[in-house]
Amino acid sequence: MQHVRIGKSALYSHLLQVMKNRKISLTPINLERGYNLYTCGESIDDLFLIVQGGIKLTTSAHSGKECILDICRRGDILGALSLLPSVHEESATAMLDSRVLRINRREFIRILRSDPDLFQSWSHHLAQRIRQRESTIKHLVTMKCEYRLAAILLHLSDRFAGQKSQWQHIDARITHDELAAMVGTTRSRIGFFLKNFNVRGLVKRLPDGTLLVNPGTISAFIATDPNETEPVLQHA
Repeated sequence: MQHVRIGKSALYSHLLQVMKNRKISLTPINLERGYNLYTCGESIDDLFLIVQGGIKLTTSAHSGKECILDICRRGDILGALSLLPSVHEESATAMLDSRVLRINRREFIRILRSDPDLFQSWSHHLAQRIRQRESTIKHLVTMKCEYRLAAILLHLSDRFAGQKSQWQHIDARITHDELAAMVGTTRSRIGFFLKNFNVRGLVKRLPDGTLLVNPGTISAFIATDPNETEPVLQHA
């Protein structure tokens, strides 16, 4: 994963303000749902700041099966590895009609070097992303599928919700196939788990197919995980 979450934080505002003050060009890109921002294997030379919509990051196994690495929203920066000579290790595809700003890599490096506060904020959020990745790996290794799904829904509800509330709305329609690709299980099991989650008051499905997640009840459910290991993609 080559992105850094900055959300609606001071870093997000600071970065845009610095770009504006220094008259650094930010190239707007509009993406319709289903279109790629970039694809796996392309050379990295820019960063992309999401200002509207949602982008999913995916990679594929040798069998061709898609694996969703993450779902990114407003405030996320894609392509952090452009700071090093490399290629994209994933494809970035719009889940919703989206708008991003392209940031030139050389310009970004220049402002980081000249703005200690921005550099510190950037470093802090890089560390946060590393910690989140470690948590994701831990979930994949130690959690059974049902608990992995719960942890992913809780994570997505935090990303999609504008503010904390009893029910947080994941306002993108994430299909059972997409959730299965994130959890490492089958579409039918995702449907079974979501039905149980609905009965337990963890989630609600709205008529448009989007989900409401109750952070309190879903966190309490995750806390009951017996921490038994289950091979990833066992049911693929």
